[in-house]
Amino acid sequence: MEVTELQVIDTAIKIGLGSLITLIGTFLVTWLNHRNERKKESRKRFYDSLESVSSNIEEVTHVSLCYWALIIEWVRNNKQGMGLTEKRSEELERTKSELFDQFKSLTVAESKLMLLGLTNISTQVRDYGEFLKDLRRKYYDGNKSLNESDMDNVRQELLQKRKTIFEALAKSYKKGL
Repeated sequence: MEVTELQVIDTAIKIGLGSLITLIGTFLVTWLNHRNERKKESRKRFYDSLESVSSNIEEVTHVSLCYWALIIEWVRNNKQGMGLTEKRSEELERTKSELFDQFKSLTVAESKLMLLGLTNISTQVRDYGEFLKDLRRKYYDGNKSLNESDMDNVRQELLQKRKTIFEALAKSYKKGL
């Protein structure tokens, strides 16, 4: 059986086309995998950032509620003509300092949200920070005009602002990139 020139060319074309198809297929699969990995990594960073933001906000909220609890205790004691115990006064001073330090967490949260393009939520975080600043300025030990009703109202407003922020974060979290 003699191999003709036409058979050699036919075999060479078949091998060449097979190699070309394999090369194109490998290139496409590699390109698609790389693109999907980049998207997956981007989504992971997005979700990690939102989780970090929520953690920062929750830390600030925790310290704010501790501050609120100590101030309402002061209000109740003041109503009875007493002050805070020495231990509670020291705790209040630590909490005031900690609340001041926690504003860095709000700034970090706000900047991450702006970086992610979530400007509406970053505005809510800024408003939350302004509310907490007013809380610290208006509701303090030594303010004899404070009463429990005012303190309850400010706590409700604090929790409502927190809830609004978390609802927006959850919406962005579900929506993703």
